[in-house]
Amino acid sequence: MQTIAIISDHHDWHSNQLEFFLEQFKFKTIKVTFQELKFSFKKNRIFFENNKLLNNISGVWVRFLKNGTIEEITTKLTILHLLDESKIYVHNSGITIEKTVDKIRTTGILEVNNIKSPETTIWFEKNRKNLNKTFCKGTKYLVKPIFGSQGKNIFLVSNLSELRRIKAIGEVFYLQKFIESQEKEFTDIRVLVSNHNVISSMERYSNHFITNIFQGAKYRQIILRKNIRDLCIKISKIFKLGYGGIDLKITKNDIFVLEINSVPSWKAMQKISRINISEKLVKDFIKNIKK
Repeated sequence: MQTIAIISDHHDWHSNQLEFFLEQFKFKTIKVTFQELKFSFKKNRIFFENNKLLNNISGVWVRFLKNGTIEEITTKLTILHLLDESKIYVHNSGITIEKTVDKIRTTGILEVNNIKSPETTIWFEKNRKNLNKTFCKGTKYLVKPIFGSQGKNIFLVSNLSELRRIKAIGEVFYLQKFIESQEKEFTDIRVLVSNHNVISSMERYSNHFITNIFQGAKYRQIILRKNIRDLCIKISKIFKLGYGGIDLKITKNDIFVLEINSVPSWKAMQKISRINISEKLVKDFIKNIKK
């Protein structure tokens, strides 16, 4: 019986769902947090000291990585890289997570591949004196942390004085032009992909500019046009997503990619989906294990 490790900074409904369906398909599972891991190097590979079952796994499912020090984040990603280099399938890989957890890198990759995202400017806190050269009157901007999730620490500013009152997180400003909604409420779209296929989607809406479910946004079903599905498949391939969430803002004339999440949640989406998302994700994961 093959063993799969589900590694996360904390385990929740999602980990339990993965565990259940993996065991339904005759896999043994180990749920472990990054903080529990103790490892060294033996026999030309990473070797786990405190849970030796991890030394005989066939695959790893990465669920959630919380923010932390550079050392903590680097160590977690290094573990994933070393597992990958030991020919163990990692879902998603350290390389993929690096490309998506860093908003600057994500935006850069999208731009290089001619995929639209909101107009973005990045600068260091020490360069604050040049703010007036960046800010366009009459335009709203979102100030986001480079590393962040669940809609936390995001600010909407509409003038230079508001921007000057905000302190950069980590000494770096990530300023993104705010795309206004054409509806009365604030909206965006979350698309869930797996093995380069769109498997589900939802529209999120709120009276607040942050449309994250964790911040109280509501959600509803949406049918995606073919061009939107094709775009998401293209993005999935570019970022080599085993699975992932792609956030979009659709206007009358354009489709903007807001963010890409390589450790997405789907609990809310499951409530409006016609398929069992967890089961589908696990089936796709197993296909990758068997390659």
